[in-house]
Amino acid sequence: MHLLTLRTVLVATDLDKASVAALETGHRLAAAAGAALHVVHVTRRSPAESDRGELESFIRSAGLQPDARHVHLLDGDPPHAIRLLADRIGADVIVVGPHRDRREGDSGHSLGSTALAIVTDSFAPCLVAREPLSIPVERVLVAVDLSDTARGALVVGLSWASALRAPPARAGTGAPATMVVLHVDRSTPPHNGGAGRSQYGDAFAREVTRIRDDAGQWAGVSIEDRLVSGNDPARMIAEAALKHRANLVVLGTRGLGLDRVGRGRLGSVSASVVRLCETPVLLVPPAVWMSYAASEGHLMAT
Repeated sequence: MHLLTLRTVLVATDLDKASVAALETGHRLAAAAGAALHVVHVTRRSPAESDRGELESFIRSAGLQPDARHVHLLDGDPPHAIRLLADRIGADVIVVGPHRDRREGDSGHSLGSTALAIVTDSFAPCLVAREPLSIPVERVLVAVDLSDTARGALVVGLSWASALRAPPARAGTGAPATMVVLHVDRSTPPHNGGAGRSQYGDAFAREVTRIRDDAGQWAGVSIEDRLVSGNDPARMIAEAALKHRANLVVLGTRGLGLDRVGRGRLGSVSASVVRLCETPVLLVPPAVWMSYAASEGHLMAT
């Protein structure tokens, strides 16, 4: 298994209230990991000196002192510019607010087109923060569906839980952090007494046992499993985050074709969880979960 290493944290800001929590989250992550904090704002026109002044003023308004070397004012298509910058500086995580665009009838709890495009095409995990992430992390909820996407996300979630947990007060006090592995079973019970659902539950139990056995040697994180049934997994994940007092929710995203509203590669469940969940959500892109899963032998057939 990989331990989480954060050397560079990139916060993408739109200079609005939705960006404040993202900026605070990026600051907390960088401080906890000893990482460099970069902040980027992208305009669709050639930036002026006044734009840089506005960006630096926004950073100061969040209680931070801007470092000119790590403040980036770019122009162009925001998702593309942010992804290129993330690649150039070697960002280990991109932190964004919950929305960028407000549409009529929208409550402000949507992911937004710019953030969505960053998430779906990024090579770094994307942390969507409606509220600042609490550090140290005490409880992480990882939602899985027994796909390769979810298995890689499970490894990433465990790495984050381990790296951001509080250090034990003294030897032998037990794990200071908990990872809750949640699976929402949407299968319809067959007529033979529900054997199909039981088999699916057995597969879930085997997956949790595997990660628990591997993690016991290094993570310092206790692992709980929750198998629930329902037809609305996004809502059940959001409700579970509240019930289990999760500091962080982790989901894998899919590398499939993009539909006309831009939700295909993120996946409808992940997009809905971001919309419904007040808890920060870490979205693990295909390039990330495939790297973790393949290197640890977690790409398996169910």
